[in-house]
Amino acid sequence: MRSLFCLLTLLLLVSCSSTSLTPINTGSDPTWVGEEQYEVLVAIRLYNPEMRVMFENRMVVALEKQGVIAVPSFSVFPQLSSLNAQTFARFLDASPKLAVLFAQATSVNKEQTNSNQEEDSLFADLLGGGEWDTTFIARMESALYVHGEINAVWWNRVSLEAQEKKVKDVAERYIRNEIKAMQQGGAIERLK
Repeated sequence: MRSLFCLLTLLLLVSCSSTSLTPINTGSDPTWVGEEQYEVLVAIRLYNPEMRVMFENRMVVALEKQGVIAVPSFSVFPQLSSLNAQTFARFLDASPKLAVLFAQATSVNKEQTNSNQEEDSLFADLLGGGEWDTTFIARMESALYVHGEINAVWWNRVSLEAQEKKVKDVAERYIRNEIKAMQQGGAIERLK
């Protein structure tokens, strides 16, 4: 249940007009050389089906623009409950040309502030006049898994902070960051 809240919060973060994205760490396995061309299953653990579809579709488009063959997980595993380690292991065992890019929020905090109080009085804070702004702070982790490897061959962790307003904008920013990190870590080239 906490993962569900975390993922929904992450998406809400992505929709904020005021956002920050701070890299925590990224890396790749230098021994992984890649195959001729992988087909990447893009999976994000989101409990809101519409957000999952939107996010996975946008990531697939971004990967395809880089020359990577990708497919959204909802088209292969429509049930969210099927996004687990056993399912991914079976998927990867089917062919040496398969990969899984998995992302999820590992922690989410929600902060609400009263920003536009209507009157300046002793009781204004208690009575809650004005508008409430909601800010989400989430730690996002993503990893790339390939056939024959037990551990991730590429990973990225970021902290997102955003106001609750524009989910699609935050998603686009997060996806651009993921693609850039994959390029810098050599994952894009090794997937093609």
